[in-house]
Amino acid sequence: MALTTQSRPRSRRPKNEPLPAQAVPSVFSRSRLREELTRQRALLLADWNLSFTPQADRAHLADPADQASRDLEHDLFVQLRTRVLAKLKRIERALLLLRTKHYGYCRRCHKAIPDERLAVQPDARFCVPCLKWIESRALRN
Repeated sequence: MALTTQSRPRSRRPKNEPLPAQAVPSVFSRSRLREELTRQRALLLADWNLSFTPQADRAHLADPADQASRDLEHDLFVQLRTRVLAKLKRIERALLLLRTKHYGYCRRCHKAIPDERLAVQPDARFCVPCLKWIESRALRN
């Protein structure tokens, strides 16, 4: 019995095709979004400089509960660092996209992301329906 795989056509827009003429963020809203992204980046960098002090001694403690507490604190520190770095990368990517015509469009369906969503999350890469679809697929896997 031969197994066949059906390939679904991708809804990708060719690179040379212009973006759809939907609600593109205006110059004024782009400048506000740029200011907000810059402000968020400055806050994250300030928090980074304050909260990520190197731990001087990683010596083992005599009490296992103290050692477990210190290990948990270190794990939380690493998770926080990872999240801050991911957020900074998203902000930097959004700031770069603001200089192009591709900012404000969903990376999956290429439709315009509503201004309300960009006002709440200026580094958004997906519209809400596509984000729900991506999250539902991630839950299934």
